[in-house]
Amino acid sequence: MLAGFRIDERLIHGQVIATWLKTLAITHLIVANDEVSMDETRQITLKMVLPNEIKCLIKSVDDVINVLKDPRCESMRILLITGNPEDAYRICKEFPSIHEVNLANYGSITKPETKNKKTISKMVYLDTDDVESVNRIIDVGIKVFTQKTPSDYAKIISKIE
Repeated sequence: MLAGFRIDERLIHGQVIATWLKTLAITHLIVANDEVSMDETRQITLKMVLPNEIKCLIKSVDDVINVLKDPRCESMRILLITGNPEDAYRICKEFPSIHEVNLANYGSITKPETKNKKTISKMVYLDTDDVESVNRIIDVGIKVFTQKTPSDYAKIISKIE
């Protein structure tokens, strides 16, 4: 079962480990990222910080879509993380049963050369393509919100103009 779906350009980091894994009682962490799925060194580095009891899978977006279709996932508590809104949309359109996506941390590191990003929160900055992807997630009927940690207020994101 998908216990959480997070867009976070940093993928796996202290905030995820210290708060989200515990709060959501996660047993399995899945990272859907085409670039990292091809980089063994980055995969090792990301997995290094995880507690031993958390199973972790890092695959391409298409491979993750196939994994999530496996009925065995229903018995797991999965936190799914993508590195950008477009990858999240690719997954959302395949799984209309997804209820919500946390647009948690994106745009301060990614595409640093891009000017005129829209500020959604202190941790979320979107360029034109990102806005389009987030709006497509919303159009599928999935709630999008931004929430850095479980103790923070969850701000619902409406269609972005």
